Amino acid sequence: MNQDQAEAPMQEYSPHAPASAAEPEGSEVHAELNREERKPVKVGRALLLLAVAAIALAYSGIAGRHRDDEKLNQWTQERAVPPVAVVTLQRGEKTRELVLPGNVDAFYTASIHSQVMGYVQEWRKDIGAQVHQGDVLAVINTPELDERIAVAQSELAKAKANLALAKVTATRWNSLRASAAVSQQAADEKDSDQRAQAAQVDAAASNVDRLKALKAFANIVAPFDGVVTARNVDVGSLVKAGENDGQPLFTVADIHQMRVYVPVPETYAAQLQDGMKATLELPEYPDRTFEATIATTSHAIDPKSRSLLVELLADNRDGLLAPGAFARIHFVLPPDANAFRVPASAIMFRNNAAQVAIAVDNRIALKKVHILRDLGTEVEIAAGLGQDERIVINPPDSISDGEQVRVTQAAGGSPQKSAEEIAQTGREHEE
Repeated sequence: MNQDQAEAPMQEYSPHAPASAAEPEGSEVHAELNREERKPVKVGRALLLLAVAAIALAYSGIAGRHRDDEKLNQWTQERAVPPVAVVTLQRGEKTRELVLPGNVDAFYTASIHSQVMGYVQEWRKDIGAQVHQGDVLAVINTPELDERIAVAQSELAKAKANLALAKVTATRWNSLRASAAVSQQAADEKDSDQRAQAAQVDAAASNVDRLKALKAFANIVAPFDGVVTARNVDVGSLVKAGENDGQPLFTVADIHQMRVYVPVPETYAAQLQDGMKATLELPEYPDRTFEATIATTSHAIDPKSRSLLVELLADNRDGLLAPGAFARIHFVLPPDANAFRVPASAIMFRNNAAQVAIAVDNRIALKKVHILRDLGTEVEIAAGLGQDERIVINPPDSISDGEQVRVTQAAGGSPQKSAEEIAQTGREHEE
């Protein structure tokens, strides 16, 4: 063994030294060397992948939290906008019914007072009696008037006697004047005295006639055909000429046709015309109605009640309508093309005016309206709104003009839904 062979095993192995020619490539030593060389490379790659994954995970978490924050902010802003429920306007009815209270009165009513003073000798007609014109209702005993008539007749007799004497005297003095036995002045005086006595006779006769005519009023008679509705005297009652403590002796009413008086609010004054038909309802006849026709109006607005007095005529052939009765009068008014119906919950009262809130592009616009009729759950308002406008129902008290809102119920929904159902739907959306 030479020196080179002896020193070969003593060479230090270096992992990076190339394999010697004595070691083939497929040997185990060569494979081990390759594995040792690749090991640091795999560890570095693993660390790099872990770092990239950590960075990606951190970025994903930050981005997700940012998106959640944006969603939360958007949700908060949306919830900060108040939700409102809206409905579309509905046209008024084709025909409108106006119901007003009224008073039924007789066609004619006469309060009969006495024109003479005396005592009631008898009354012949009681309340409810059917009477004809000229029928005697009561007879009054008038002793004082009878005495005055007797005195007046005596004065008439005296005046006639004086007239007879004046005639004889004037005739005699006129005959003496022809023989110049008396002066012309004296004859003229006698003629004048005759004319004066004739005038006295006429005055006394007129006084007697006046008292006799007054005596005729001792019989209280009916002024027209009708029914006695009141009797305020009895036999022996003292009556005076004129009013007796403000009460009439009798009241007679003509009820073949009745007058119905209705105060109509000024709003409807122009819509009621002569000849318009109406229907009467009376509490005592709940299952029956009576027809009436507008006869005239007062053509003036009462400044106290701001109403127009309307008079209607109703036939009363069966006598069921009674004077003084209360009635509900139903008028059928022509349709108003400019009237709309909205839920009563949509009306707000601010500054002594009725207003409604309209949703326009998710903004509130407040408009003043004029209420025509209160229909209970709905109200009918006059012109000023468009058919396609959306009315907010149950608006909050704090709602203001220009405020942004969130519409929770689209207008023009199911027509079967009521305003309350729409409001409930809005509340559910809000929740």
